[in-house]
Amino acid sequence: MTEQTRTDEVTIPSQAAPERAEPTAAEPTPEEPQVAEPAAAEPRSEEPQVAEPAAVEPQVAEPVAVEPQVAEPAAAEGTSAEPAPADGVAPLPVPASPPRRRLRDRRGLRAAARWTAALLVFGVLGGAAAYGVTQPERTEIPGLRTPDDGRWTYPALKLPKLPEGAPRPMDAQHNAAGRHYADPRTLLLPAPAGAKVDRTFPDRTGWLPTADFVKVFQTSYRAELTRTLAQDTLRHIAARAWTAQDGTRTEVYLLQFATQAYARETNAGLAMSGTPAQAASTAHDEDWGFSDVPAGQSADVFDESEPRGPQHVRVAYVQAGDTVAVILLSKAGTQPAVPFHQTVKLQAQLLG
Repeated sequence: MTEQTRTDEVTIPSQAAPERAEPTAAEPTPEEPQVAEPAAAEPRSEEPQVAEPAAVEPQVAEPVAVEPQVAEPAAAEGTSAEPAPADGVAPLPVPASPPRRRLRDRRGLRAAARWTAALLVFGVLGGAAAYGVTQPERTEIPGLRTPDDGRWTYPALKLPKLPEGAPRPMDAQHNAAGRHYADPRTLLLPAPAGAKVDRTFPDRTGWLPTADFVKVFQTSYRAELTRTLAQDTLRHIAARAWTAQDGTRTEVYLLQFATQAYARETNAGLAMSGTPAQAASTAHDEDWGFSDVPAGQSADVFDESEPRGPQHVRVAYVQAGDTVAVILLSKAGTQPAVPFHQTVKLQAQLLG
């Protein structure tokens, strides 16, 4: 049974198609279907508009079923309800405007933005603080003062100017002999801050006689050392001495030879038999690293063996090219290793 919708006593088919008209026996022409026009209803915004069905022309040759017109669905809330056009083509639906963002979402976005800005600010401040901590000396930062380890304060070191075109002593490609073209007296390590320089050592010329140098070692070795220095073509000896504020006496000797081969031979003899006169015996310093001098140099570092005498003695032999450096430190009581190692390293750098 077909559901009928009644409006002003006119029946409009809702779902089923209209029945096909029966032609008469005398004339095959089909009857023209009667389509009732809907009466105009009062326009109301809340009710849907019923589309007017298009007129159907009868076909002469063969009857054609007339399909019913289905009413347009009601417009969604937020869109304007417009009647279908006369040609039966329904217009595209107008999309509803997007709903406004909820207040809760906006508050969440603002909170996230505030936290992001805060994190950026703290990151910048933390980076600035880390940079400030790493730049100055630790002794200048309150609360991070480094305990005094006994090292000395040396002036800024500067290599002397070489003659034009002269290579550096450690330049093996251009200076196979390892010769120092600078005056050895300009390669002596300066005294640290607060030290008292011995102006009488060696003398005003700055050159030390060989006989004075051999007295640094024990009596049993002096004669052999004198012959070795003469045979190994010793050219001259530069020397400097000072007494630090803690009472440590430092003596630095630079022995320059004709070639680095002779310097290497003399350095090996000193490391084997060169015990200072103030020490009964010496042993290799276990706290010294073999890589603490520039490349191409060699260093033999010794500490006085126990039991020690009234003076604690430390001595080092550094060979750099055609020059051998002898660094001798002595101090009453116990002599710390830090200033001694510091002095050896700095003198080796000047010879590089």
